[in-house]
Amino acid sequence: MKLAIFALVLALCLAVNAASVDYSIEDEEVIELSPSELADQISNAFFYGVFGRLKPTIKAGLRTLKGVHCTIERVISIHAAGINFLNAFKDCNSAAFKDLNALLNQVQTVVYTCNDIVNLNENVCNNSDYNDEADGQKKTSKTCFGKLVSKMVTLKKQIGKTVTLSKKLSSTPGAYGACNMEAVDDLLSVFTEFPTFVKECSKLTS
Repeated sequence: MKLAIFALVLALCLAVNAASVDYSIEDEEVIELSPSELADQISNAFFYGVFGRLKPTIKAGLRTLKGVHCTIERVISIHAAGINFLNAFKDCNSAAFKDLNALLNQVQTVVYTCNDIVNLNENVCNNSDYNDEADGQKKTSKTCFGKLVSKMVTLKKQIGKTVTLSKKLSSTPGAYGACNMEAVDDLLSVFTEFPTFVKECSKLTS
């Protein structure tokens, strides 16, 4: 009995002592974020959260030819936006600006992937003569479905990276000389709609 009481008292003393430990600044690193940095972190977390959950929605949209057709139409609009963006910088010495050049190269990869998706739709899915009334509710073939899902997930990642790179560009007026920086806003207006169009197409499967 005495041993039990002694053990209880010892445990209480240790608990009180641990609670009274004074942690100094050196013990734990304190990270302070400015309001703009905090807003960026929240914005990035939200953005990647939205983009990260899209694979099941992409799959849902590609299960019928109607959903595939909807998806392809939007991919074509992304392709057009990418081409317009690249053309806007033809007369710009983009090689002089590392961050801008990285964005241009990334948009080029998006254009290539869009081309692959359109070619898959025509040559693997055989949807070049798609008719909404006759073909809309037909199930997508396994080969077509698997390859389109893979390419669409790749496109999702590439668009996400494109948006990230665009946010890193300098907002200082004249930082890029005569380069047409308004084209960045035009590009983002299309690219940031990717999650919305994927969800819209996924609703056309029934």
